[in-house]
Amino acid sequence: MLKIAEHTLHELEATYPGILESILWFEGAALPACPRCSSSDTADVQVGIIGRTINIAAATTKFKLIANGPKPGYFCNACDEFFNITIQ
Repeated sequence: MLKIAEHTLHELEATYPGILESILWFEGAALPACPRCSSSDTADVQVGIIGRTINIAAATTKFKLIANGPKPGYFCNACDEFFNITIQ
């Protein structure tokens, strides 16, 4: 789910060309449900904190940012836990 206003998306795009496409890609991503609580409110986990990734994480609930690897896979926003499963 988007967490920022449309005008902020356009400001980000001016600063980071192509970021809007990245944000919309994550927004449309089909992510697995949490195996613990079955919530579909999950996020893809990415590694590396730079301005671009910080702003993507601030823009959508479907993107979880961590500083260092290894990348755990996914994150459940409902139960606040990481999980790793293979999408079929």
